[in-house]
Amino acid sequence: MKPVYLVLEDGAVFRGQSVSDDCKCSGLLSFYTGVVGYQEVVTDPANLGKIILFTYPLIGNYGVNGEDAESQSPKAAGLLAKEYPPYYSNFRAEGNLKDYLAANGTVFADRFDTRAIMLHLREHGEMRAAVTDEEPADGDASGLIGDTQFPKYQPENQPQPCPEAAVKAAVVDLGASKSFFKHLAALGVDASAEPDDAELIIVSDAPYYAVENQAAVDRVKDWVGRKPVIGFGHGSAIAAKACGAAVERMKFGDHGVNVPVRYTGGGRNEITVQNHNYVVKPDSSCEALFENVHDGTCEGFVCRQAAVCGANFLPNEDWFRALLDSLSIQVRTK
Repeated sequence: MKPVYLVLEDGAVFRGQSVSDDCKCSGLLSFYTGVVGYQEVVTDPANLGKIILFTYPLIGNYGVNGEDAESQSPKAAGLLAKEYPPYYSNFRAEGNLKDYLAANGTVFADRFDTRAIMLHLREHGEMRAAVTDEEPADGDASGLIGDTQFPKYQPENQPQPCPEAAVKAAVVDLGASKSFFKHLAALGVDASAEPDDAELIIVSDAPYYAVENQAAVDRVKDWVGRKPVIGFGHGSAIAAKACGAAVERMKFGDHGVNVPVRYTGGGRNEITVQNHNYVVKPDSSCEALFENVHDGTCEGFVCRQAAVCGANFLPNEDWFRALLDSLSIQVRTK
């Protein structure tokens, strides 16, 4: 173990300690506020290339296992924590987090003042950063971070069986996790249909930079006007851009659990899991379907004329039905 440094593009520097032998990486510095779920977060394709800051102080305390991974290998470039405990304890564990990350060359460091880093991000916004074992000189941030590299996503996960499907859909896979397909099957979505045979096009979650990738937007735009489209996570922002709606980069996004959302049609609120950096800006042709209870930002939208809608989260069955209803999609009885 040796000192490592987190260098932000605004020049801020924070010191920690290496856990892994790999000590150098760069990418967008993001955060996760959940108490559990570190393996799911690090393997989520939507976090491809990010440096993840965990705000919960103990990371690695229940080990890792093959069942909880959201893809075949870690997708984050690096993990930063307050403390990596010397042991793990869980009846499902098959190994420790350190070895799991080391086998894939993922940077892992602890002993950071994660609260101070989080407060810095809340004040100044998410930004590019680098982790290095070389103590940075004053004004050396840009040299350490270098040019932004956007890793190319390769689909790994497959739709899950849905014997009693309520709707047939084709998925535009821009960063779909294992849980994404599992959740669709639980909602009664047969996600294995070919686009021409589907009743619905679903845009998966994606890495944050896909929202600014015109090729990704054009893939979805090809179906606008031909099929109803629903996007989830960053796929919601991509679907919105594909039908001409305005999308805005958030200061630090929503990354974690227990995010309260209300449906504009009334009824009970829902506590959601979210991981997104962009928000759709409603206007005369783009209607807000869901809103964040805390700050009132748009958490889901519908452009009825284009038959496009989306949500920043994976909804429960009732709210998924509200999305389908907004597009006038008939649902079969399971």
